[in-house]
Amino acid sequence: MGRRAATLILALALAGPAAAQPAKEHADFVAELGGVYSGPQARYVSQVGQRMAQAAGIRQNCSFTVLDTEVVNAFTAPPGCYVYVTRGLLSIMNSEAELAAVLGHELGHVAASHAQRQQNAEALSGLAASLIGAATKSDLAGAVAGRVAKLGTLSYSRSQEYEADTLAIRYLPRAGYAPDGLTRVLGDLQREDAYTTRVRGKTGGTPVWARTHPLTTDRIARAQAAATASTAGGPLLIEETAYLLAVDGMPYDDDPVQGLVRGGAYIHPALRIRFDAPRGFAMANEPEAVRVTGPDGMLAEFSGGTATARQLPGYAEKALRAIIRQGRSEMGGARRVAINGMEAVVLEARAFSGGRPVDLICVAYNLGGDETYHFVAMAPAGRMTAFQPMFDSFRRLPEREAASVAGRRIAVATARNGDTAESLSARMTGDGDRLALFRMLNGLEPGEAVRPGRQVKLVVDGRP
Repeated sequence: MGRRAATLILALALAGPAAAQPAKEHADFVAELGGVYSGPQARYVSQVGQRMAQAAGIRQNCSFTVLDTEVVNAFTAPPGCYVYVTRGLLSIMNSEAELAAVLGHELGHVAASHAQRQQNAEALSGLAASLIGAATKSDLAGAVAGRVAKLGTLSYSRSQEYEADTLAIRYLPRAGYAPDGLTRVLGDLQREDAYTTRVRGKTGGTPVWARTHPLTTDRIARAQAAATASTAGGPLLIEETAYLLAVDGMPYDDDPVQGLVRGGAYIHPALRIRFDAPRGFAMANEPEAVRVTGPDGMLAEFSGGTATARQLPGYAEKALRAIIRQGRSEMGGARRVAINGMEAVVLEARAFSGGRPVDLICVAYNLGGDETYHFVAMAPAGRMTAFQPMFDSFRRLPEREAASVAGRRIAVATARNGDTAESLSARMTGDGDRLALFRMLNGLEPGEAVRPGRQVKLVVDGRP
């Protein structure tokens, strides 16, 4: 969550593209999807991308951008040659050939002018498009789909997806990579989808924009057959070691620069703030706000803006008006309170949804000067008290406590004699099934042993 991210997802309406200003449009697009990740991995992706673009014979300049989000995806956004890869996708791949295959697939869409041949559809296109949907780790995937659609990315038919795969397999040997890089990365995506489904759960059905894409199992079979039939000669690269060295130290899941969700707490070490979600509520850190969801449609969002202590009442009213808009509502008066030594304002409202009463509240805090943060929450009438512990938990962190907070990162280790998936995963940090996460990240099937000398990815706390 950015320091001045004041727009609430509850009322977010993504703007359409400004065709005359593609550079600005793409910059806005990137900002809405987590921003640019500019670590050393970004340079690595660009280098491999340029190598694949040359192999594809694409003469126009191609831009390769890593998005700073854990959502697993890659896609293109016309006009021009803009290729996007998420940090989440980089974390699940295991070789340079796989990365080259992802980029080659997207460049295949560009080279075949698929966007120009699908003028009437609007949907997310990308190697992982059939996998994200309801299986994603946050609602950011929906924002990706909507935003890219509005940029002009078009729904590719099954035949076009297969054609992009075929082109990627053609480009890979030209660039010096083994053609089975595509088969490998599709396997990675399939494992990540299975892991997300089993460990995190899915809700809802597959969205329309994903149904137009072939099933991953079909694509793996086709890619394997095409790779086997490839007649490319000479030594071709997989480059597992080079890839693992490149991603060693890369942030995993939330980046501390954007704030961290740890258990039931949201912590932003740079801004030195923290709050705790109510027990039993889920929390997702998204670019525009931190979303907190509970039972029976209870929802809250935390964000920041600019207002002095004197301006807090107007600030809170504006935040609520952005949610209520023209709907029927009754708004009370702002109450000034002190919370953990900070000046704050509480503003409550009653609105109606489908004829039923809904309670709304904005709690805004001033931390000095014009530094202001706020919650906007919605609950069935009479249920707002469930959020009170969260409102009361918001506080400024002491410098020493903030300095001690570090995000999780990928650390590459070499398996020794006697190491197993169980013993290696025990060295990882975080909640949930660490063994399942270890196997997914390293492309291991259930029961598959870890051979001594193999380099593996671990997820650990701390800075590189």
